[in-house]
Amino acid sequence: MAAPASDDRPVGFIDSGVGGLTILRAVRRLLPRESTLYAADQAYFPYGDRPEAELRLRTELLSRRLIERDAKLIVVACNAASVGALAHLRATFPATPFVGVVPVIKTLARVTRTGVIGLLCTPSTARSPYIAMLADQFAADQKLIVVECPSLANQLEFGEFSSPVTQALLHRLLQPLVAAGADAVGLGCTHYPLARRAIKRVLGPGVRVYEPSRPVARRVRQLLAEMSALSTQERPRHDFFTTGRPAQLQAVLDKLRWLAGARAEKL
Repeated sequence: MAAPASDDRPVGFIDSGVGGLTILRAVRRLLPRESTLYAADQAYFPYGDRPEAELRLRTELLSRRLIERDAKLIVVACNAASVGALAHLRATFPATPFVGVVPVIKTLARVTRTGVIGLLCTPSTARSPYIAMLADQFAADQKLIVVECPSLANQLEFGEFSSPVTQALLHRLLQPLVAAGADAVGLGCTHYPLARRAIKRVLGPGVRVYEPSRPVARRVRQLLAEMSALSTQERPRHDFFTTGRPAQLQAVLDKLRWLAGARAEKL
């Protein structure tokens, strides 16, 4: 019997900064034999308040760099970039599969008991027609409270996952959800799961918090299997690049125990 096909080329990841590490972690847990390339566009962080034309330009540049490094699939591990640039990337690089991040509005609408759901977003994601479309399609019968969090990603980008400033910011941002009785809350920016514990403390034990990392990981596995491109290597390689200062990315990598030994390089 012939051995199953194997493709040891890496899976690429794109984000404005460290938020996409939450997606990377889920993919590595589900697919531990896959090598990865992570590109943080920290020179242009944050993406959450940039126009779509700029998001398309930056993510195209990063995608090209990852494809040059032999990426077999690219995950756009950023909500703002997925909303603003995913279609452009698929059209520009038709030979490369792309996986984006979709806000979990459908899941929130399915699990709520109170009929009140919340979504934490960056400003550009919160105001996008895509969010309005998802709300109309999946949550028309629920009360959806979209909370713009213009400075939360900045706190998390610099490793302030549970600092007093971050805690105070979360208390202010989440009070409308608590007051309205929301019982299911989605994290609409890949940075936000870095503060998941702090968010859950503010919301209280009766509120369930959802983010898209595991569904994205399952989609990556599905596509690689369909392509006969799953890796079988015993010792995968994991590389981390930034368009900004490697020391800034390194400081966050060092805070995450599951990334022990990871090293940041200039892209």
